[in-house]
Amino acid sequence: MPGRGLLTAACLVLIALTCISIVRKLERERRLLGQLRARGAHSPETGLGLKDLHEDDRDCLRSLQSAGVVSVSQGRCYLHAASLPPFRRRRFRLALSGGLIALLLAVLIASAILR
Repeated sequence: MPGRGLLTAACLVLIALTCISIVRKLERERRLLGQLRARGAHSPETGLGLKDLHEDDRDCLRSLQSAGVVSVSQGRCYLHAASLPPFRRRRFRLALSGGLIALLLAVLIASAILR
């Protein structure tokens, strides 16, 4: 079947790009949570000002806010300490299962090439 190699290469590239995108998102979340933790931002008074954040960090902040880990009040963002451990466990399971699924897909596609 002509073009099978091209299709396989495209699938592998798509898997790699998806993995890179997810890892990049997880790293941005880790970095923002680290900034908030280092600052001791557990209330609006000690929170990090929204004007101090870059556009990528604001996007990440919206994601963390929807996950219930970070709140925004009075133009400042701060952590919910009680919701951090469950969030970390979910994020770890997501990263681990995503990596395993990507590995499985790559093996299946590679085996399809070799057949």
